[in-house]
Amino acid sequence: MSDARLEHWNHYPMGPQLRHYLGVTDEEYTGDHSPRPDERAVAAFRDFLVQVVREKPASDQDQFVDLLEEMTSMGLSSVVVSMAEQHSQFAIDTDFRACLALGSALMMESELDEAAVVMNQAKALAPMELAPYVNLASIAFSQERDSDALKFIDSGLGIDANNFRLWELIASIYLHEEARTAGERLRLKATEVNSFAGLSLAAEIMDPNDRLLKAELLEEAFNAGIRDDDFLIEYTAALGAAQQFEKIPQLVYRIEHIEKKKVHWKLYAHAAQAFLALNKEAEAATLISKASRSPDMPANVLQDLQNVYDEQSQAHH
Repeated sequence: MSDARLEHWNHYPMGPQLRHYLGVTDEEYTGDHSPRPDERAVAAFRDFLVQVVREKPASDQDQFVDLLEEMTSMGLSSVVVSMAEQHSQFAIDTDFRACLALGSALMMESELDEAAVVMNQAKALAPMELAPYVNLASIAFSQERDSDALKFIDSGLGIDANNFRLWELIASIYLHEEARTAGERLRLKATEVNSFAGLSLAAEIMDPNDRLLKAELLEEAFNAGIRDDDFLIEYTAALGAAQQFEKIPQLVYRIEHIEKKKVHWKLYAHAAQAFLALNKEAEAATLISKASRSPDMPANVLQDLQNVYDEQSQAHH
């Protein structure tokens, strides 16, 4: 590969595997500081890579799969398909990561029948991985094979009952079948598989303006024993939107002191906001202090909370 052709791309944002394959050294590479490439630059880079892939085979199976994955995540789907065609010496159908990357690239290229074949291979290789089910459900849905889509969705929900993409697909199918009953059907389905993501979406479809409904449906999930952080954050946010402020600190107290679980900083923050809404500044201060001890709490979020606290404290004294 001529260096002159390559020099032109040292500034293009790309992952480490692709840089290594192209022979761009860390010293030469400036892509981390480059602006996001426009459509013309993307198209030109894609054309350049298709040429390179024809001339320069990947060194081994590992590099081949790493490149398929990285280029898929970069959105270079046509290059991924081309690379798979050029490298028949490497296995795809026995390598889960290769199947997933190629299948995703084929979906981006709207080659849905081929994508389904490869995604089915991925599913057979790793039956407990969620991604193939989500992708197969999406393919079936876009081909208007709703009953097939629902089968893949059910399998996927068995792995992760709160995958939002799967719930969006179910909602789309139910809305298409009969809009009037879609929200209630979704609520029943979500209750059946004990899913807060499903209940949350059901509330939005049943009545997007009814803040109380969402809080009530999520309360069912709380009473059914769901306790993951994502759920508790969503539920306390829904309680706040429904102006049921007094319930939020009670919930956080229960998680921390009665159930003895670690409390996510967002829960402390939601409870502090609730206390501020109830004009209980001293209680809010305690929780702001607890939230601030989390290394994950972004400084700007802490600052915003502190500002609201300071304003209210001054107003009341």
